[in-house]
Amino acid sequence: MSWKTLTEARLRLWRRITNRSAAIFKYFVYLRYRLIRIFQFRALRQMVFFGWRLWLRNAVGLEKIAYGEPCIIVSNHSSYFDFFVLASVLKKQTVFVAVKKLDQRSFVGWFMRLDTIVYVDRERPGYKFFKELIYHLKNQKRVVVIYPEGTRSRSGKMLFPKAGFVKIALKTNVPVIPLAMKGTYDILPPHKKFPAFKRCDVVVGDKIVLGPQNPDFADCFFGAPLDSNGSYRLSDSQIEEIAYRVMEKVRNLAGIEWDESAVAYRKKMLAPPQDVVAQ
Repeated sequence: MSWKTLTEARLRLWRRITNRSAAIFKYFVYLRYRLIRIFQFRALRQMVFFGWRLWLRNAVGLEKIAYGEPCIIVSNHSSYFDFFVLASVLKKQTVFVAVKKLDQRSFVGWFMRLDTIVYVDRERPGYKFFKELIYHLKNQKRVVVIYPEGTRSRSGKMLFPKAGFVKIALKTNVPVIPLAMKGTYDILPPHKKFPAFKRCDVVVGDKIVLGPQNPDFADCFFGAPLDSNGSYRLSDSQIEEIAYRVMEKVRNLAGIEWDESAVAYRKKMLAPPQDVVAQ
C-alpha cells in the first residue's frame, strides 16, 4: 500500500469518526433541550391549569383514556371553557382541533399553545389539517380531541356533528372515545365574556371501534364495497349516520337535547328519497 493510499484511508477514517462524534454530540444536546422543554411545559401546565380545576366538580371515567395509544376523543362543545377544563384533567399534552380564528384571540390563544393545536379554516378546510391529524395519530401515537359540532352551541343544546372525525378514525384505524362536558355552558356561554363561578363535570364513555364488527354500526357497513387496500368505501350518508350515532352517545352522557336545527337535519336524513315518494 502506497503512502498516498494510506493517507487517504486515514483521512476517510478521521472524517467518519469526526462526523459520528458530531452527530452524537448534537443528539445529546437536542435530548437535553427536549427534556428541559418537557419539564418546563409540565411545570407550567400544572401551574396554569390547576386554577381551572376550581370550576370542576367531578371527572368520571378518565381511566378509559389509555395514554401512549392513539385515539380520537369527541366531545360536545358549548363554551370556550370546554378547552380549559378538559386540558386541565388530561394527563399529557394533547392535540386539539380548533377553528383558525382562535389563534388571533390573545387570551384563548396563549393558553391553547400549552397543548398542540391543529387549526382548521372553517370556510376552506382543505386537506392539510387532515394530514396533520393523521400524522399525530399514526406516527406520534397521540390523543386527539375534536369537537364535531364545529362551533360552540348558542343554545346549550347539541348541534349536528360534522363527519370528518369518522373519516380520520377509519383512515387511521384508531378508536373513538365519547366525552361529555356538563355545565360549561352555564359557566361561560357564547354571549358572555367572563366566566361565572359554577361547577361542571367531565364524563368519559367507553371506547368505540368503528367497523362492521361493532353491532352498533354493522348496518352502516353492510353492502359497502372495499377498495384496493381492503378498506370500506362508505357514502357520505353512511359516514354521517356513524357520526350521528357516536355523538348520540355523547349527548346521552351529557344529558342534553339536540338543537332544533339538528332535529330538522336528522328528519331530512331519515326522509325517503324524492323519487321513492313520487312513486
